[in-house]
Amino acid sequence: MSPPPIVRTPLVKRETSTTQEPNPKGTSEAWEEHDWEERSPDTALWQHMIAGSIAGMVEHAVVFPLDSVKTHMQATNVEAATAGQTARVGWTQVAKDLVRIRGMLFLWRGVTVTLGAVVPAHAFMFAAYEGVLHWGEAHGVQNADASKARVACVGFLAGGVSTLFHDVVMVPAETIKQRMQLGYYRDTSHATRRMVAAGGGSLFRSLPTTLAMNVPQASLMVMSNESLRRLRNPEGSFCLPTFLTAGAISGALAAAATTPLDVVKTRLQTQGMTRAKTSTGELHSAPRKFKVRYNGFEDAFRAVWRTEGAAGFFRGVGPRMLQTGPSCALSWCAYESAKQALRDLV
Repeated sequence: MSPPPIVRTPLVKRETSTTQEPNPKGTSEAWEEHDWEERSPDTALWQHMIAGSIAGMVEHAVVFPLDSVKTHMQATNVEAATAGQTARVGWTQVAKDLVRIRGMLFLWRGVTVTLGAVVPAHAFMFAAYEGVLHWGEAHGVQNADASKARVACVGFLAGGVSTLFHDVVMVPAETIKQRMQLGYYRDTSHATRRMVAAGGGSLFRSLPTTLAMNVPQASLMVMSNESLRRLRNPEGSFCLPTFLTAGAISGALAAAATTPLDVVKTRLQTQGMTRAKTSTGELHSAPRKFKVRYNGFEDAFRAVWRTEGAAGFFRGVGPRMLQTGPSCALSWCAYESAKQALRDLV
């Protein structure tokens, strides 16, 4: 998941009398006084929601194969450790083996679950995000006197609150998706029915861990993205190269920092799955004799530490950075482009 972008509009002239005078300040001074950046009043909430949903679908669909490889690395290693083995296969070899054993399309198995959940998840996320920004404006958080606190406010408050709304929808979909990535279940309906029939607890078992991971990840991503945008494009104009560069770097850094929590989350969501070579599932079948191995974060954390040590918490960090960096860059570009297109339509 990428955090909702911060809406920008180009530097505008301020009317101080009957005659408009050009702004004599440079872009750096304008930044400090917060003159350069005002939220556009002509962008409706529904436009942000639609643009955000489009951005989410684009980013997830393009980088989904890397997510599949990461899931196999993190989940397969659980069973290897349980069997007393030492699995140290690199992510490129995992990808090659998956394609050889299951075929290229297997790397996209479960993508429909994600795309179906992204639309409502991103709609709720952007609605919450815009609500926080409006609250900030009403309480003077984003005026000229508070410009230095803007990144912290938007990054931590808006990013954190919007992530809560996003993950409530995405966590059950993520659980189903990861189990399908491992080869289980015929389709989404089959997975949902079997998991609900077993009590449905597994759908939300990783929610606390996911929130503990995604909230700081969103905050780190927004903060670093804002800093890079300021460095590369101080005037705040529409610039796709800036969106790509800032999004890719900030996304990759945030992903690396939160990989240990992602490992624990994956193990909570895929626990009890058996493995067969690199493809950890009995293709299209529901898990047999499913056993809850970890009751929560603490159990899963201890298991990783006991069997693999500190290195186990960075299982899959390579494909995760390669997945999140480009996905964040695509999300920013898709969001800004879709928002501009929607403006032109109305």
